[in-house]
Amino acid sequence: MGERRYRVYENKIIKETDTTILKDTKENIITLITCEKGKREYRRCVIGKEL
Repeated sequence: MGERRYRVYENKIIKETDTTILKDTKENIITLITCEKGKREYRRCVIGKEL
C-alpha cells in the first residue's frame, strides 16, 4: 500500500451543482468536497497537490 502526502492549495465554498472543480490534471491532485454547515446549497471544497 503506502502513504501519499498532499499540501492544500485551495479551500473554498462552491455551489452544490458546481462540477467544474472536478477536471483532469497532469498533476496528482486530491479533491475533497463536503457539506457547508447551515448552507444547504453550498459545499466546502479542499484541493491538495501531492508533495
